[in-house]
Formats: sequence, C-alpha cells, structure tokens
Amino acid sequence: MNEMIYKPDVRINNPIYLLRQAEELIKIAKSNENVSSLIYASLECRIALELMELNFLLHSVKREEREQIIDDSKPKNGIDRVNNKVGSLKFKYQQFLQAVCEILDIDNEFYDYKKSKNLQHELSTYIHSYYLINVEIKYQSAYMQKCLELILKVINFVKSSMPYKDGTYTMLGMEIASMPVEDRIILDEWKTSTKMTYEELKEMLKSNHNKRKQKE
Repeated sequence: MNEMIYKPDVRINNPIYLLRQAEELIKIAKSNENVSSLIYASLECRIALELMELNFLLHSVKREEREQIIDDSKPKNGIDRVNNKVGSLKFKYQQFLQAVCEILDIDNEFYDYKKSKNLQHELSTYIHSYYLINVEIKYQSAYMQKCLELILKVINFVKSSMPYKDGTYTMLGMEIASMPVEDRIILDEWKTSTKMTYEELKEMLKSNHNKRKQKE
C-alpha cells in the first residue's frame, strides 16, 4: 500500500489513503473547532479498520475464492462471520503467521484483531452520535477531545500493524489451502493447544522448513 498522492476530491478504498483523509479532517477540525470533521474522521477510521480486516481475509484464500469472501462480508457483521469460517484474523493464526515470518526472516507486524474490534466499538460511539446532547458535541468538550485522541490512536494502530519500507506499507498473509501439509498439521495443533508455547511452535516450523530445504 503506497502512500499515494492525496486528492481530496478522489476517494480510494485503501486503509492508508483513508487515514490520510482522516488526518486532513483533523486539520479542519482543529483550525475551525469543527465537530462534524471529527465525526467524519471517525467514520474514515472505522472503514479503514474494516478494510484492513477484509484484506487480511482475502490474503489467506485462493484468488478464485476472493469474490465470494467480499460478497459474504457485505452484510452486518459479515467480516466476523467470514473470519469464523476462515480464521485468519484470529489471535492464534496471526501468531502462526508471525512465527513463519520470523523463521523466514520476513519483516512483519502482528495484527491484533481483538484490539481492532475494540477500537471499532469505541468509534461507533461517535459515528452514531444522534443521542449526544449539545454540551457533548462542542469541540472543546471532554467528549469530543476524547474522540480526537481515539482517531489518533486508530491511525497509529493501523500504521503499526503493517511493515513499512521505502514509502510502502505491506500487508502479508498466508494462503491456508496451499500451506505444506506438515505445517497445516502444526497450525491445527497450535489452534487447539493450551500447552504449546510460541517458541515450541517456532521450533516445530523451523524443523519442517529445514527438512524441506534438505530435499531441494
């Protein structure tokens, strides 16, 4: 995901681009003490988080399955339902991906799906702001200043969830179906085990990796 040129009259469904839009809205909010700009920035952040989740899911399935994943994600809570089926956003899977990256010396950042969901829930308070009383929707109110803090927190979370190099954010994933059988067995064991440590996981994956290299 390149830090592409920002054009305020152009909308691109890219998490980093939407964060830039949120940053521009923050500038407007601060210079004009404009509450509406903060609310719109909250919405952009929410969409950016949802796009992150959808992209992670798409990265973990075959190309021919991606259109169906997108369709299944459209209804309310669709991403959660797809994740329950695919599982690539879950904590154990993301740890597994991180272990693989460390073994292969690939730069990656752990994606905290639970934290993403918590941030989305917090953002909803401001997106669905119809119930706020007049005192609360003043720019200088503690309520709206907390909104500003939350937006900045989300921007930092998204950017820190992807490796960054030479002006580009990279989103990594593993296509589960094409994973070597011996690694898939370890993944299945890792997902259900309450005793296997992260270091033990890495050692098992490293052993498989070395065996495959010896056969080359």
